Amino acid sequence: MNRHQQAGAMNKMLMIVISLILLLLLTVVGGGAWAVSSGRLDLSSLFQEPPPPPVQMSETPLFKDLDKFVVSLANERTQHYMMLELSLVSHDPRMPEQAEALNSVIRNALLKQFAGMTRSEVREQMAAVDQLQAQLQTSLVAAAESYGQPLAIEEVLVTNVVIQ
Repeated sequence: MNRHQQAGAMNKMLMIVISLILLLLLTVVGGGAWAVSSGRLDLSSLFQEPPPPPVQMSETPLFKDLDKFVVSLANERTQHYMMLELSLVSHDPRMPEQAEALNSVIRNALLKQFAGMTRSEVREQMAAVDQLQAQLQTSLVAAAESYGQPLAIEEVLVTNVVIQ
């Protein structure tokens, strides 16, 4: 066999290999298209993030003490202030970090809760502290949700109040 015949045989062999590769590629693409169109292959699941692992709740309650909160109380003659200390309670281990991130939102919700109250109105609310704590819990969760953020608190404890 001369060089010219060898080159022709190599070209023929190369064409056969290329044809087989193209046939295999068309089969794979055609099979994939059929699987997607028939619903046997769901491509959308390939582009979704996997769901986060479930949160392991704490067996004992977790507490997050908030910074002191001072608000001025309404009065015509003299200026009065209320200093309030709160603690948030939850079994969710993410709560302390959530509360820290939402500190400004929490303080704003507290300000809205007590804005415009007089000293006597605050004292009345403190007399029914269980109701006040439930109101505060509802207000803080709603405030966080209004910003699209979770705040996993189960209870708000009033730990100290000073009215001056």
